[in-house]
Amino acid sequence: MIKVFRSEAGKERVLQAYNELLGDWGTEFQELDVETPYGTTHCITVGDPESPPLLLLHGVGDNSAVMWLLNMKELSRHFYCIAVDTLGGPGKSVPGERFNKRTFNQVDWINEVADGLQLEAFYVAGVSNGAYMAFNYTVNEPGRVLRAVCMEGGMVTAPIKSMIHTLLMMFPEILVPTRSNLLKVARKLSSPASGLLDKHPEVGEHLVLLLRNHNQQAMFTHRAQLYDQEKAAHCRDKLYFLLGDYKLNHKKELTGPLDAGGFRYTVIPDAGHGVNHEQPERVNRELVAFLKGNGVSE
Repeated sequence: MIKVFRSEAGKERVLQAYNELLGDWGTEFQELDVETPYGTTHCITVGDPESPPLLLLHGVGDNSAVMWLLNMKELSRHFYCIAVDTLGGPGKSVPGERFNKRTFNQVDWINEVADGLQLEAFYVAGVSNGAYMAFNYTVNEPGRVLRAVCMEGGMVTAPIKSMIHTLLMMFPEILVPTRSNLLKVARKLSSPASGLLDKHPEVGEHLVLLLRNHNQQAMFTHRAQLYDQEKAAHCRDKLYFLLGDYKLNHKKELTGPLDAGGFRYTVIPDAGHGVNHEQPERVNRELVAFLKGNGVSE
């Protein structure tokens, strides 16, 4: 069985902080577990069940509690939001025996979650690795996805190169993982103009807690499918991408295919990799407008 946290004590600290963050969402929520062949998937639901369903997918080293902290109250006014803790991530989902590189299939896992929630067709949105999952699921299951928003991620063209680039952004601080150094890592990923960690220190503190206690190798089970432009072209109109302007020149592996494939995307000013945290009001407006078919920014 894959070990998600480095220690039981670390797991308890993360889950305690997770629950505290949920209390800061500013809205009523329900937690539930969906059993799949790959393990138990934890979901948080917010909003009117009669509203259009929106599946929300977080990043590779995050969990739902911190990822949607600044977005859920507004998004749940328009949608029945379902925030999913990724199997292998530092949340409340628990991988099973079939969560391994040989038998795990990410698209099938999302199908199982949707089936367990009795969702036939739904909207989907994700950030970073969650954006990749949203994109890849849409391309593979276009009949189930109404529309999708991918933030700071999407198609994967060179997975090893992307991983190395991400690791380099964390050096040298990650070599001495003190609280101070890990906060510096978090600041490197966001635009200085956003002032994110000053406005919302709880976000930085939770990310530090995750960096210290999550066994990142648990996410290696998720194997990326390489971008197929011809396949993706068939669902181009269902996809919308949001990118932060901070270090935009380092995102050519994403903007290149977006431009070449004619995909719609918007660059959000004063935002970096945590675009939905850094500019939550703008991101919320973009999400609601596109998913509801009311047009997007030019």
